[in-house]
Amino acid sequence: MAHVGAGKKQEVQSLKTALDSYPVVGLVDVQGIKARQLQRIREDLRGSVLIRGSKNTLIAIALKKSKHEVEALTPYLEGGASIICTDMDPFKLNMLLEKSRTPAPARPGDVAPEEIVISAGDTGFPPGPLVGELQRAGIPARIEKGSIIVQNDHVFVKAGEEIDEKKAEILKKLGIEPMSAGLDLLGVCEKGRLYESSVLHVDKEGFTAQLGLAYQQALSLGVEACIVTEQTLSLLVQKAVRQSRSLALNACIMSPEVLPQLLAKAYANARVLNSLAGGEPIHAAVSPGEEAEAEPKKEEEKEKAEEDALGGLGALFG
Repeated sequence: MAHVGAGKKQEVQSLKTALDSYPVVGLVDVQGIKARQLQRIREDLRGSVLIRGSKNTLIAIALKKSKHEVEALTPYLEGGASIICTDMDPFKLNMLLEKSRTPAPARPGDVAPEEIVISAGDTGFPPGPLVGELQRAGIPARIEKGSIIVQNDHVFVKAGEEIDEKKAEILKKLGIEPMSAGLDLLGVCEKGRLYESSVLHVDKEGFTAQLGLAYQQALSLGVEACIVTEQTLSLLVQKAVRQSRSLALNACIMSPEVLPQLLAKAYANARVLNSLAGGEPIHAAVSPGEEAEAEPKKEEEKEKAEEDALGGLGALFG
């Protein structure tokens, strides 16, 4: 520090104090972010993180002198790197920074993150040179009722395509901000462990789906292995009931729960045996109502039989 001026020493000490005050320290890239956007991001993150900018050389010295093991961040000091300090874990920090990103206009040389579509409708601009600019750029524009309109949706820039100066100018005039401005994590240290930005992004929906699948698989395994837990108890009871009924049916154990099934099984077996033995068909028992309907028919058949018998006797004795 012999060659460092008093002002720089004070700045290094201030940076070191900030680094020593938080368990999680990282570097973010603020290069290219306009002052107005950076101020808005700072306000959104106020109370959650501390952001400190300084010269890279001074930040490197502060990283080396910090009581926390954060010197591993030194290789990530590039361009407009700034210090970010927080109490939250690196993954939550990264999610917070992604959530704080704001729309930004396209600049020449930017690469479109996704398709940029000029939607059909009124642009809000009166007739003028703009209609010619839009048409030369391939946008189906015309003048209608004193206003410039776009006749139908038009893919202006494809995803992954570089935005040139002319297209950036048209997008700006139309008020379209296809890019996003925010703080990109370059690296984070927590308890001496370095997390690169590539491992900090978490697909929340995908992770939730994986957790749900893991839960279902664990539940199935618990039921299959008969492991009693609060989650598997009701399913195990249902499984035991099904298996006990199946056992009672196979072993012909009489109980109120399986009696109707046992009777049905016995009736079906009796019919099969009777058929094999060549006996008379076995009919199912009739209901009381059916018995009442059958009674008059039986009486008629009985009377007819008696009449036939009397007629036979008369013929026999003359």
